[in-house]
Amino acid sequence: MLKNGGVLTMKKRVSLFIFLVFLLFFIAMSQTLWAKNKGHWEFGVHYSSWNVAIFTSTVRSGLNDVTKPELRDKYLEDIQKNHPNFVKESYTQKVSYDSGGNNFGFEGRWYPDGERGSFSLGLSVEKTTMNLTFTEIPGTLVVKDTVTHETGIFEGTAKGKVVLKPLSFHLSLRWDIKPSWRVRPFISFGLGASLSSAINNAELNYNYTGTLTIPGRGPEHYEDSDAKTGKQVKEEMEEEGDKVPLTFVPFLQLSLGLKGAITKNLYLLVDLGIWDGFMLRGGIAFRI
Repeated sequence: MLKNGGVLTMKKRVSLFIFLVFLLFFIAMSQTLWAKNKGHWEFGVHYSSWNVAIFTSTVRSGLNDVTKPELRDKYLEDIQKNHPNFVKESYTQKVSYDSGGNNFGFEGRWYPDGERGSFSLGLSVEKTTMNLTFTEIPGTLVVKDTVTHETGIFEGTAKGKVVLKPLSFHLSLRWDIKPSWRVRPFISFGLGASLSSAINNAELNYNYTGTLTIPGRGPEHYEDSDAKTGKQVKEEMEEEGDKVPLTFVPFLQLSLGLKGAITKNLYLLVDLGIWDGFMLRGGIAFRI
């Protein structure tokens, strides 16, 4: 009951966050529309490349939280097939990873002060692909026989990949610097959140090789591979009493860019900055 209640509460929080984003947007829109009639809409599409290289320590910590119980339990399970009396004494690991992905989306943006206005408020729907590759995860598991009190050391190395494809909703604020210029710089700030299905549908796969060393015996070699969804990993972590880091993907956007006029109502945009990692984006927008 507590488990299901906790999940329901988190889902309500995500739904409330998305609702508040839309509410804030439409309140702002209604105020500007009622107050003045000189604003204009701008609609656009964009595509971005993505990675998390600038958040190395944070991402490594998160990946460690996810993979540590998964690999630890897998190693112990395979060892216990040959040594049923072995139990875990300690486990340590270190995560090395690479990242890459892309993003594309559709955005509607309102300029309350019209053609010469600097400030705009945007709402967008985004589809992001996030690939995190475990280039190497060396781990050391110390086990002990509960009957003979023998101690063994397992040295393993795992590799694998996590893939997330969140669909998310974003509210952003943008300021065009010198909007009268044909090519003008701009700065954007935004927040967003994915649906909870982004975590549940995440894909996790890995393979490992390792050697168990027990004093007075020859080395034993192990290897295996596995694939699971984010939902399966969450359920296993909760059963073990481990804290689930996230049940949805939050987004923070902060970027600098250039906007150039192709024609009177058609614009080309290029910007770079933070999008839960590093983002390089290009897009096209049409003013109504």
